[in-house]
Amino acid sequence: MSVVSTNLSSSSAAVKPVAAACYDNNLVNSQGMFLGDQPLRFSLPLLLTQVSLILVLSAGAHLVLRRLGQSRFVTHMLVGIVLGPSVLGRNSELRGVLFSERGTYILESISLVALILFLFSMGVKTDLTLLRRPSGRAVAVGLTGSIVPLAVTLPVFHVLQPTLPEDLRGTTLITELAVRLSLSSFPVIADALHDLDLLNTELGRIALTASLITDVTSWFLRAFFAGAYLITEAKSPVFTTQILASFFGFVLFVAFVARPVGRYIAHKRTPAGDLLSEGSFVVVVIAALLSALVTDAIGFKYMIGPMMLGLALPGGMPIGATMTERLDSFFIALFLPVYMALSGYRADIAELTKEEETEKWCALELFVALCVSGKLVGCVAAGLFLAMPFREAIVLALMLNVRGIVEVAAINNWGDTMKATSEHYSVLTISMVAITAVSTPLIKLLYDPSGRFARAKRRNIEHARPNADLRVLACLYSEDHAAPLIDLLEASGSSRDAPMSLIVLHLTELVGRAASVLKPHRRARSSGNPTPSDRIVNAFRHLEQQAAMGAVTVSPYVAQAPFSSMHHDVCAVAHSRKANLILLPFHKSSDGARATANNQIRSINRAVLQYAPCSVAILVDHGLAAGSACATAANSMLQRVALYFLGGPDDREALAYAARIPDGDNTGMTLTVVRVKLRDWEATAGPEEARDEQALEEFWSRHRNNQRVEFVEKTVEDGEGTAAVVRSMSEKFDLLIVGRRGGENDDMEGSAALTSGLSEWSECPELGVLGDMLATAEFASKVSILVIQQQPPKNATAGAGNNQ
Repeated sequence: MSVVSTNLSSSSAAVKPVAAACYDNNLVNSQGMFLGDQPLRFSLPLLLTQVSLILVLSAGAHLVLRRLGQSRFVTHMLVGIVLGPSVLGRNSELRGVLFSERGTYILESISLVALILFLFSMGVKTDLTLLRRPSGRAVAVGLTGSIVPLAVTLPVFHVLQPTLPEDLRGTTLITELAVRLSLSSFPVIADALHDLDLLNTELGRIALTASLITDVTSWFLRAFFAGAYLITEAKSPVFTTQILASFFGFVLFVAFVARPVGRYIAHKRTPAGDLLSEGSFVVVVIAALLSALVTDAIGFKYMIGPMMLGLALPGGMPIGATMTERLDSFFIALFLPVYMALSGYRADIAELTKEEETEKWCALELFVALCVSGKLVGCVAAGLFLAMPFREAIVLALMLNVRGIVEVAAINNWGDTMKATSEHYSVLTISMVAITAVSTPLIKLLYDPSGRFARAKRRNIEHARPNADLRVLACLYSEDHAAPLIDLLEASGSSRDAPMSLIVLHLTELVGRAASVLKPHRRARSSGNPTPSDRIVNAFRHLEQQAAMGAVTVSPYVAQAPFSSMHHDVCAVAHSRKANLILLPFHKSSDGARATANNQIRSINRAVLQYAPCSVAILVDHGLAAGSACATAANSMLQRVALYFLGGPDDREALAYAARIPDGDNTGMTLTVVRVKLRDWEATAGPEEARDEQALEEFWSRHRNNQRVEFVEKTVEDGEGTAAVVRSMSEKFDLLIVGRRGGENDDMEGSAALTSGLSEWSECPELGVLGDMLATAEFASKVSILVIQQQPPKNATAGAGNNQ
């Protein structure tokens, strides 16, 4: 049966002309081209071809565009524009085969389902607690950045309205456009910052909170105006009552039925740490789809229902994590790009080149430019008023001007309701793509979140007073890291005269939430089972209680962030709490039977070594001390400690750390300092060697009469001699302390000769030459290793970053 497509629209300027596409209902599955069928005339082969074409082109384009700093949103929209009438779609035969009216109906319907589930998923992952105590900067920037563009655009529209083209003069398009562009969409900003690895930066957190303030306001306004429109169109008071009763009934259902049921599923029906069961997951997804159906049926937009329901359900584990794991990674990732590509497909650049259309699109573009520039000015002005640097104020304004799928959905809605013609649609769609295409690379270019750490004062142990408060930031990724770190801290020497301020930071991956978390730990009020963070904090609290009064103080924090940017939180806490030392667990762990490696932890450790504002230490735990984090801190298993001193800033930092061990309250600790030097070291001695000698003299004068301290000198010829000394002595000890000696922080010719040839087969360069050799040695399964790096001076940081 032949397919007939008839245009029924009276206006050729409609975005989606109303058309009737007649075809045989049985044309779903093809019998194959070898039996005479044309597969693309059938619904299923056509759908598979369209989806595959869009995804393949998007993947290929993003490989190129991401190198230019472009987001996936820009990529998907450009792919749609290329497939549309602007480029490839100019060929009517190709357009008729691949994107005919009957084919796009099915594709658009499926993509709209993906949009509904995306909005629901983002609602679940939205953390409304950000609104409880928002920062003054977030409130000021959010409000000013929304009010200024409205205050500029609406008066200009009122003045110019008589002179505007007729299709702009008599509609509410400009007013709705000004409202939409003056606000920032939280799902769009969160997604963009996640792609830029800026979620947990200082500006990223301000932008997220500011966008959430304006976005929540916009959802209320959207519901209010939708209701007001329906009421004005009401034919009788009964109709008005039905509208209000239906909407408030839905709101009450979400608040008093859906929310309690969601909390029951999350906290009672699902075991702690698990994802939702298959049945619970299906129930939640069906509820999201039905919420869209209900709000659409009562006259409100289909987008309002899923967002409201998602905001009512608890985020994080398990509902938010399940949405990310099962929904975002498959269905949404598959069909949401299709929605954006279809939106780009409808934009026709050729229409804008017509001379008679120039006045229309220039007038519309004027108001787009007023909204964007007004928002930029408002955000920058608020930032400068609150004493933000000008560069950071510009970056924050660019973040809040990023546009995405929410704005495209609004433009599609204007097209569906005939508020926007096809020319308006093309101008607005291309404008959203251009704004984001310019903003994201500029954000990358202008904002280096690690720059403030590079400019910060370098804090270390070597230059601190001998008995000064040692401020240690202990980072943990899991409960298994608690016991080895507690053993090390017990051995590190703390007393009332030489106290230790311990900042405990539990780092977990951001799952099921859109905004990162960094806050002091507080035990949950509920009487349920303690969380992993609770158990970790309990273990360190026990360490604090077991120590002498005033010797150890514990300040616990929790952080949830993407692994790719988690080092920002580590450096930020170290900077704000003025830590002398960051203590990190090694990325490899062993239970005595087998070893496992976590490359994500390794990447975080390397980034912290590069950007930290203070000294950094990595603990390679081979003492098999790991156990449950809630176990008590018994007597330290690290009784015999050795320090290998070869020279250089890192070794002096390690010496300063080890010098505190004999001063602690643990009388069972012994410390052996092994000085390894070349036979003719005096011939190559320079300023660094002089500092080494001074540090050793100060150490020995401090501990000369301490029976628990031993000083040994070993003379070698080269790196092989150093390795021989280390292998022969290390088995006697429980803990070995070495400097990282990373190269950029070690310019000593003689010191380099001590490790010559040892780095050729380096497996873990973040441990340095000696640390890597010790970690992979035969006796490594019995001895723990602590590798310490003293952060180089400010002027050396750039070089260090390049060498990382």
